[in-house]
Amino acid sequence: MRAFPFTILYFGSNSPASTSRHRADALMRLGCAVKVVDREDLIGPRSRWQSFVDYRTGYWFLQRRLLRELKTAGSIRGLSADLIWVDSGEFYGARVLQWFSSHFACPIILYNVDDPLGPRDATRFQRLRASLSSYSLCVFVRQETSLEALALGVRQALTVHRSYDESMHTQVLFTAQQAPIPVVSFTGTFIPGEPRDQFLAALIQAGHPLRLIGNSWQRSSLWPVLQTIYQGPGRTGVAYSEALGDAAVTLGFLSHQNRDLVTTRSFETPACGGLFCAERTSEHQLLYEDGWEAVFWDSVEECILQCNKLLGDPELRQKICTTGAQHVREIGVGNEDICRQILASI
Repeated sequence: MRAFPFTILYFGSNSPASTSRHRADALMRLGCAVKVVDREDLIGPRSRWQSFVDYRTGYWFLQRRLLRELKTAGSIRGLSADLIWVDSGEFYGARVLQWFSSHFACPIILYNVDDPLGPRDATRFQRLRASLSSYSLCVFVRQETSLEALALGVRQALTVHRSYDESMHTQVLFTAQQAPIPVVSFTGTFIPGEPRDQFLAALIQAGHPLRLIGNSWQRSSLWPVLQTIYQGPGRTGVAYSEALGDAAVTLGFLSHQNRDLVTTRSFETPACGGLFCAERTSEHQLLYEDGWEAVFWDSVEECILQCNKLLGDPELRQKICTTGAQHVREIGVGNEDICRQILASI
């Protein structure tokens, strides 16, 4: 296995629960020396109303302060780096990228797992769109995003798969006295404009045993119905992995506003030993054999039928969980795999 003894200045979240930190840890496992610079370490946490304004203005009001703090940060002063890695990138506008280029004589990578050029989060990524041409390499998870970025003048674009983490997302091991919880489960956030709440309400009406874990569901107009299956806010770390792996069936919803054909849970769920049950898309069908490594549906009615079948057949569920977990580890979609691909490209 090739090692990459690079010194990387990594601009992303340093929270152990974040996928950004998971990628930084994967780079370390590949042999890189990684210095994580968290925006909160530079300017401190933001209040709820400040975060709202930041998001709605594309972090415009943060730019001058971020640049000032970067120039004076003791943790950065005097550092040399082989590579700068900017994770997500919405916080750092063109002036900050210009300072990176002038202060560090090394390539600058953008890694973005969202859809910064799509319609859903247009205001959030205003600064990023204006700074795309400053990156040596822009890494996206959608081919259309890469093509649009090239049309906007980026130097180089790379499309990769989303990924699970080899260290964090591991199979739930059941003892002889235990078995997967006999529920259909969804772990994720309520997104206004997406019919996730209506879909779950239809499953409730069909009589399926359900579990819902995640944030912001109280904002749904169907909350009086959904609260009967709600088991708390989003989980992190081992608790998150267990939530994906310990249910009989784990649903995966896509964000159509975000042009999703696949979701990070498409990889995390099988890696955690869960039975992934999601919308049938071209990308899902390329990744997994339907009915053998995962289960797909085209409508809520088909999902209800699939869940009926799976809940009543423990042997079939175990077979799909086993083959899905094995397959996701064979196709090279772990964080280390993706980071290795990116480093080789630069």
